Amino acid sequence: MRIGLLTLGCDKNTVDNEYIAGLFESRGCSVVFEPAAGGPGLDAVVVLTCGFIADAREQSVEALLAWAEVKTRDGGPRIYAAGCLAQRHAAELLNAIPELDGIAGVGQFEQIVDLVLSGASRANLVRPEPLVEIGSPLPRRRARALPYAFLKIADGCNHTCSFCSIPLMKGRLRSVPRDILLEEARALLASGVRELILVAQDISVYGWDRDDGYELPGLLGDLCALPGDFWVRCMYCYPGGITGELLDVMAAEPKIVPYLDVPLQHFDADILRRMRRPSSRISPRRLVARLRKAIPGIAIRTTLIVGFPGETPAQHRRMLEGIRELRFDWLGAFPYSREPGTSAANAPRQVGNRVRQKRWEAVMAAQAEIAEEQSRSRIGAVERVLVEGYDEDRGLWFGRSGREAPEVDGLVLLHSAGALQAGQFVAAEVIRAEIYDVIARVLDAPAPDSGQCRYDGRRNNGK
Repeated sequence: MRIGLLTLGCDKNTVDNEYIAGLFESRGCSVVFEPAAGGPGLDAVVVLTCGFIADAREQSVEALLAWAEVKTRDGGPRIYAAGCLAQRHAAELLNAIPELDGIAGVGQFEQIVDLVLSGASRANLVRPEPLVEIGSPLPRRRARALPYAFLKIADGCNHTCSFCSIPLMKGRLRSVPRDILLEEARALLASGVRELILVAQDISVYGWDRDDGYELPGLLGDLCALPGDFWVRCMYCYPGGITGELLDVMAAEPKIVPYLDVPLQHFDADILRRMRRPSSRISPRRLVARLRKAIPGIAIRTTLIVGFPGETPAQHRRMLEGIRELRFDWLGAFPYSREPGTSAANAPRQVGNRVRQKRWEAVMAAQAEIAEEQSRSRIGAVERVLVEGYDEDRGLWFGRSGREAPEVDGLVLLHSAGALQAGQFVAAEVIRAEIYDVIARVLDAPAPDSGQCRYDGRRNNGK
């Protein structure tokens, strides 16, 4: 059989669909990633859905309807839904889209493969209680041959943030056992990956659901002990789990890039309390100062929610003041999304759409000014860059330094006298800056070691 796999949503879904692809291929099927609706020659298509916010739900439903139209018009392929939206709204999807042949929820990797290969129609395999647990190694077929890969170290969430529906779709925290992760990391590195990006709903609590005492600092140490020249990057690290031991490991291991993604969501203490953030008593200002002291030159990314219920103009101004004071290297902001089933959805004083949008625009404008200044401050710096490809339109190679995470941050655009290869590390001097991207010149000298390119916020000159 020839199976189309469509991935919607976050990088955890990317990993999950690569597991599903590996299982299909282990059963003798061929896999096509991201097929266009109506693409030729498919026997079945699996849409891995996202249900995080309203826009994501709409995108997932639109994708299923596009394939349903193809099936009605052309007689195929069979259509299956899996993942978060399928987990939470299985019955509604089956009722609304009669063309659906079957549906499975989160973490049901083998089950969705069995369902597709069985040819069953109108089957609902969704478990009443969501759970994403990996207890044995899974084959993994990567969607794209990129020099980086996401390593999903856990899934599910034990936090009870008042605005978030993820626990309703993913269930409780489940950490992936050490041996499985190290085996998967070795396979990724052997395939040419040069950057392992650790992801979970919150990587800082890795191992807290287990009794063996093996937690994130130990996992980082074991990953860095693997042979080869590669980077390790930490994403989605909640403030409350940033321990002294974690910072010590990050500072000591040259393979760990000096970068941390810390979703703060707000700066106002009252808003954070009503958000039920697990770190609502932690001062964002003290936390950022602590990170910058422990790891000089660290690049910090954060995310914020604007227009949370009851957010006053004064509290919004505090957010803007915090952004300008702390000067994050990267920042993403989202207008609050009223998610059914969450306590914040029923909170009084909901902020109107127009006000939320205006506040979001103000936040992004403030960050754009900071990002441009940060980019300009890098001019003259020599940085280690991981090459990712060639931009035909601009006639430049592109890649990232340790300061940029893929798909969410900026790029380093490269002038090079000769051809480069994806997955190659080069030394490059920054010569020009844009708002989010920088332009650099590849040097003849070999790329410095990871630990020699810790950017100090001004110039590192290779040190």
